[in-house]
Amino acid sequence: MQTITGLLISAGKALGRIGGADTEPMSIERIYACGNKSIKVRVPYIPASSLKGRMRSLLEIALGLPLYSSDKKIWSHTLARNVYVNLSSEDRLNSVDFVNILIKTDLDRMFGYGAFPLNEVFDELKKENKTQLMTSLFTVLSPTSFLVEDLFPEETYVCKIYEENDLVTFDDFIEDKNENRIDRVTSAADPRTISRVKPGVTFTGTVSLLVFDKNSSKLKDYLELLVKGMVLIEKTYLGAAGSRGYGRVRFIKIIVSIYDPVKMTETVYKEFKSVDEMSKDIENLANSITSQQTGVRL
Repeated sequence: MQTITGLLISAGKALGRIGGADTEPMSIERIYACGNKSIKVRVPYIPASSLKGRMRSLLEIALGLPLYSSDKKIWSHTLARNVYVNLSSEDRLNSVDFVNILIKTDLDRMFGYGAFPLNEVFDELKKENKTQLMTSLFTVLSPTSFLVEDLFPEETYVCKIYEENDLVTFDDFIEDKNENRIDRVTSAADPRTISRVKPGVTFTGTVSLLVFDKNSSKLKDYLELLVKGMVLIEKTYLGAAGSRGYGRVRFIKIIVSIYDPVKMTETVYKEFKSVDEMSKDIENLANSITSQQTGVRL
């Protein structure tokens, strides 16, 4: 993943040093092997929760999933039992509808859903003579299928800086952007300096899609959801201040490998230069995985 514009996933207020930025990106120290040397570098990184959460949020909006609320104050796409489904009424989601939605919504099963008391749901379905519905639920329930890791600056990118400068510092990855907020009533200025990841930084990491017997028939749908989520990130933004031009990114190299948990072997399926290129090969990829009865790692 490469940054096109400045990217900010904020670590909060920066250290209170004179001349320092008001906000800095998330960072961590990592060791990189450059030639025959190991160097420790403080680098910015993209937390897995930021990438997965942004992708899920965009997909929920794009798919037009309904909103729910436990208190009629905060509304979200999070599926749960006994939540309100309408602002103007006291209607709550019953167990029959809850199970039906869980069965039909690929996104919740792929990205994960909240825990719920299965025995209570079963008892309520039994009262409604809907026990067959519980059987249908068992055929699709599985652990969360989509796993995401933190993304860190690519080793080749870091080592290139080291070769040119014989040194790598945090400043090699960031840029300072001066901003100003004007109070609309008093016209008072509120200047601030934002440190953000500069354009052109390449991050690398792994996302995995676990394929279980119960969801193997949904594999193509899951892969299409994953690709659609990646496209939506490219079309919008990642991180903070996206409406002000921050966070434009693109996926420039996607290596798809298939892991066989029985043979304990991993083989590279194909390398793609873009999400668009990968989207055209989804059916072949799904067939290749299904025929091997394996898991897939991207």
